[in-house]
Amino acid sequence: MDAGRYRAGVDIGGTFTDLLLLDERTGEMIIGKILTTPGDPSVAVIRGLQALLAERQLDPAAVSATIHGTTLITNAIIERKGAKTGLITTQGFRDALEIGREKRYDIYDIFLENPEPLVPRAWRREVAERLDETGRVLVPLNRMEVFDAVQDLLRAGVEALAVVLLHSFRNPAHERIIREVVEAEFPALTLSLSSDVMPEIREFERTSTTVANVYVKPIAHRYLNKLRVEVRQLGFRGDLYIMLSNGGITTCEAASEYPIRLIESGPAAGALAASFYSQLKGLDHVLSFDMGGTTAKICVIDQGRPLVTTEFEVARVYRFKKGSGLPVKVPVIEMIEIGAGGGSIARIDELGLLKVGPESAGADPGPACYGLGGSEPTVTDADLVLGYLDPQYFLGGKMQLDRARAEEAIRKRVAEPLGVDLARAAWGMHDVVNENMTNAARIHLVERGRDQRRYGMMAFGGAGPVYAYRVAEKLKLQQIICPPAAGVASAFGFLVAPMAFDFVQTYLSSLRGIDFAHLNTIFDEMEARGRALLRQAGVPDEAMTVSRLADMRYLHQGFEINVPVADGLLGPDDIPHLQANFDGAYERLYKRLNPNVDVEALNWRVIVSGPRPAIRVQRVDHWPPPTDATRRGERPAYFPEAAGYVDCPVYDRYQLAPGMALRGPAIIEERESTVVAGPKARVEVDAYRNVVLWLPTS
Repeated sequence: MDAGRYRAGVDIGGTFTDLLLLDERTGEMIIGKILTTPGDPSVAVIRGLQALLAERQLDPAAVSATIHGTTLITNAIIERKGAKTGLITTQGFRDALEIGREKRYDIYDIFLENPEPLVPRAWRREVAERLDETGRVLVPLNRMEVFDAVQDLLRAGVEALAVVLLHSFRNPAHERIIREVVEAEFPALTLSLSSDVMPEIREFERTSTTVANVYVKPIAHRYLNKLRVEVRQLGFRGDLYIMLSNGGITTCEAASEYPIRLIESGPAAGALAASFYSQLKGLDHVLSFDMGGTTAKICVIDQGRPLVTTEFEVARVYRFKKGSGLPVKVPVIEMIEIGAGGGSIARIDELGLLKVGPESAGADPGPACYGLGGSEPTVTDADLVLGYLDPQYFLGGKMQLDRARAEEAIRKRVAEPLGVDLARAAWGMHDVVNENMTNAARIHLVERGRDQRRYGMMAFGGAGPVYAYRVAEKLKLQQIICPPAAGVASAFGFLVAPMAFDFVQTYLSSLRGIDFAHLNTIFDEMEARGRALLRQAGVPDEAMTVSRLADMRYLHQGFEINVPVADGLLGPDDIPHLQANFDGAYERLYKRLNPNVDVEALNWRVIVSGPRPAIRVQRVDHWPPPTDATRRGERPAYFPEAAGYVDCPVYDRYQLAPGMALRGPAIIEERESTVVAGPKARVEVDAYRNVVLWLPTS
């Protein structure tokens, strides 16, 4: 086997760890799926890679690179398993973490809880320094005061330190003095400066982001180093790269320094996979629908690009209630996430109503049908009872499902309390999940001014193709695409991502008041940092691309919008272009302009990217006629249109040739996922072996 012929993608989910080896010559995918090991996620990664290599008897040297995404950072913050973290801030700002935005995220909840800060008050220290709003020094920083504060925190047991001083995004000099003191006197202390992590306006968000970064920094460093060593010990010659939340990939060194940028690395990869296939199909508007074992993620993709936001929350008190979490200001592919996955647990609430999720059985103990100790009825149990899943072919037959356990769990916890039969209870669970996901998708689209009727759906994840038809039907979408290896699409998404890193710097000014010499210096410095990072990863300068953006708003508005900025040196002649770009972006969002109001810019952004990997996807333009091998047989499956079970044909996806057409109802099985097509569906297989479902227009 030729050295470096394959690249590996590894996605750790809440229930399963997905693995994929891509042959860069032929486009062939070698796929693996293994239960996640929550105690140490790297165990499942190494076991899975070993199994893939053994399956094809591949030499590890054939793998040129491994790209990885992880939920480690999110989980460490949610479970409060990070380092004991201290905070040094400007005198008078010790309680910024608890004061927050001074508003309630739910004005009607009298029992409302705010998330506990990652740094308790006893581990926060103030220093007597002060800059004005322009960054000019008003009160110099005293090094001895810094030394005493750090020493005091170390005596209290602090292991990591966040430094967030007022107006340091304008002038980082005082924060850098603190770094000099720490590196000289306390070199073992893990440190993050806000001027490095988030040199951006808004004190609460900047403090929260910097604290979160250093809180998980020791964990990220240990985990990535351990995994990197273990991958090398397998015999892999290529390096280990990490997926960022914005859809780029970076080195382990950069990821270890800024681990907060990994907060949504796994879901980001799924959106990139959907983006890749939407471009392959020539679709301008796609709704990415990724449903796994724990959650469902929905992302809007326009013109082949997923939406990106810098507004994100982690560790919400109410997991799916905006405003109840810790704000993190890093670029993240924007998606709505709800507690609807294969492991989502069904229950009857105090009003006697059926609820499903957001609680999940996860990988341990898992759904009742896994036979691993779970007894709660889950979505996967319902799908098994409804006939959508084959108990003998789950994960390609590697894992047997126990239908009797699923029936018992649903009967005891759902059917008997509701006074309905088993089939009706299972369908109720299935339909409640569909309604939850449909409502979330509809709101997500409406809030962004999108017309849902213009969108097709890209369905993937282990459970996505099972639920796509009903969700699309409720949303009145006409087309669903289920790509090959849909169950491990996020792992594929890692392999289509470019090397990339982005930077931000606050410089608040009206358009007419911009000091362009200062602005050009800001852009040059950010670009230089980005190019240096990509050079370390082996990307040549001529292969790098640089894009620039600005966060702009009408004067005194509370929120900004993202506006493109031209390349090259900027000057006063560029003001009309900046205004025109702002007007275009604002009008697309809000359908109106305020021409008599001045425009100001707050933050300036630079994204430095390497080339996108050239992915060869197998296309079949000539195919043999269909054979009986495509049909595995049939089994009873529940469809409400028939008011019960019908004998539904079951097809082997691996035998479906491009050009084939089927009618629903139909079940199409592959090892990692199952496509369920309702009675009104028309099913086709395209030249890339995507299974395409067409729904009636009325």
